[in-house]
Amino acid sequence: MPWLTDNRAVGHVSVVIVAYNSGEFIRRCLATVGSGHGEVVVVDSGSPDGAAGIARDEFPDVRLIARSRNDGFGSAANVGVAATSGRWVLLLNPDAWPIDDAVDQLVQFADGRPGLGATGPLLFSAEGQPQRSTIRPPLGPAPLALWATFPRVLSGAYGLWRRVTSALRRGRVRPAEFLQGAALLLRRDAFEQVGGFDESFFMYGEDADLCARLRDAGWSVALCPSARFVHVGGGSTRGDSERMQLELLRSWLRLIAKLKGIGEAERARRWLLRAMRVRALASRGPRYRDVVSWLASGRAGELLGLPE
Repeated sequence: MPWLTDNRAVGHVSVVIVAYNSGEFIRRCLATVGSGHGEVVVVDSGSPDGAAGIARDEFPDVRLIARSRNDGFGSAANVGVAATSGRWVLLLNPDAWPIDDAVDQLVQFADGRPGLGATGPLLFSAEGQPQRSTIRPPLGPAPLALWATFPRVLSGAYGLWRRVTSALRRGRVRPAEFLQGAALLLRRDAFEQVGGFDESFFMYGEDADLCARLRDAGWSVALCPSARFVHVGGGSTRGDSERMQLELLRSWLRLIAKLKGIGEAERARRWLLRAMRVRALASRGPRYRDVVSWLASGRAGELLGLPE
C-alpha cells in the first residue's frame, strides 16, 4: 500500500478501528491497513470472541486498547481518537478495508479542501457490488414508519437511486444525508471542536449526528469518489438481528429528538409502534416482540432518557 510506506503519511494519518466480536474480519482489516506502519489503534469493547487477542498477538506494532465492556461505538471511537495524534483520523469498522491506494486518495482529497470536516469513500461489498456510501435518515414519523415496515424494499430503492445519481453529483453529499461511519476520514480539529461522537448513541445514528454537528459548526462533509473501500457489513452484529433492530430504531428516535425536538420524536414513536405491530403480526411468530414491547413501554422522552 503506497500510503503505508510513504514517510509523509506517518504522523499525518492515524487509523482507529473499533472492534466488537469482529472475528476474522479484524485480521483482514489489520493485514490491509496496519502491520508496523504508521499509527494504528484498535479499541476492543470487551469482545468475547478473541478479537483483542488477534490484534495483540498477530500485530505487535498495533496499539490495542482493551476495554472491559461494550459502551457503544461512539464511546469506543472517542477513546481511540483521543489516543492518536495524526492530523487526520481514519475511523474504520473491522469489516472494512481500503482497496489499492484508497487512503492516499482520501487524504489528498481532504487536504485540498481546508473547510472539510469529514470525508468518506465509495463502499463495495466483498464481491465488488456497490453499497450505499451515504444514507438519508428517516427523520419524520411517516418516513420512519415506512422504513421500519419495508426496510429491504426502501433500502434497495434508495441504494439504486444513489448508484444512478452518484456519478452526476461528483462527491456532493446532500444536507439531509450523512457519511457512513464504516470508513470515515475525520479532520481532528473539526472532530474535537464539535466534541467528538455523542456517546448517548449506543450504536447506529452517531455518524449522522456527527455529520449534522460538523455542518452546524461550519465544516463541510463530502464523499471522495476516487477512494474505494470494501465493507462487508454486519460483521459484529450477525446473529442478534432483533436487538440490532431495536438499537437502530432507538437511534433514529434519538436523532429525531436532537434535530427536530422531543415532540416530533414522540410522534415518530407512535407511528413506529403501529408499524412494528403490523410487522410482528405478519411475521407469525415471536419476532419483533421485544421491539414492540419497548416502543409501547413509555413516551419517547422516557425511552430515551430525555426531558419531555
